[in-house]
Amino acid sequence: MTPAEHQALTSSKLSHPARSLYLLYLRHQARADLTQPLDYPELGRALAVQGEGEYRYRVTPAALTALLEELQRAGLLTLMERPHPQHYHGARFRLTLKNLQGLTPLPARQFAMYPEWRPDEQLDGLARLCGLLDSRFDETELGEFIAYWLGRPEVFENQHQWMLRFVRQLKNRRALRRAPDLESHTGYQQQAAPATTETGPSQRAREMMEEARRLSDEHQESHDEKDT
Repeated sequence: MTPAEHQALTSSKLSHPARSLYLLYLRHQARADLTQPLDYPELGRALAVQGEGEYRYRVTPAALTALLEELQRAGLLTLMERPHPQHYHGARFRLTLKNLQGLTPLPARQFAMYPEWRPDEQLDGLARLCGLLDSRFDETELGEFIAYWLGRPEVFENQHQWMLRFVRQLKNRRALRRAPDLESHTGYQQQAAPATTETGPSQRAREMMEEARRLSDEHQESHDEKDT
């Protein structure tokens, strides 16, 4: 699964049946990134939940149509062929995010934040998927992000998840900087301030990182004393 798929599938706006339809059937049955012509009765059987002698959950054709439209709105499916205008029986879809260029499968290894952490080359593509058109950042923004999470050593994430957190911070900063009356900006999003020429974190960011390390060391010493 690509990071783009993971982000779309874990959205709170996507229903559980739609998520199940994509993961358990459409993605599993697809050849490369194209589905086979959809068979509504087969889809219904795949999603049905059978109890003792009866079905506890069954999907009607109308519900299947609604689920497929939900997956299209989420950006997971793109319609390629549709023989019938009223439903998607016999239709074929492309799994839009399955082979998205520039994004690699989610790494399994998780780690706590560390002072030398940096986002990788996938940041720009990930930022655009999150609605951030300009992913440029300066060392102060990066240093303050690192300092904040150094103070929370119990949080472990993988590289993709840390970059998602960083993108959210950048989006919040852009929103705070946005001036509603400025006419020099086009579109709904203000461009990021040009990166500074600093080669490292700002003085404030360095102070925050040092304080985070100090608190982390004190927490570890307190934990060691309790163990003894």
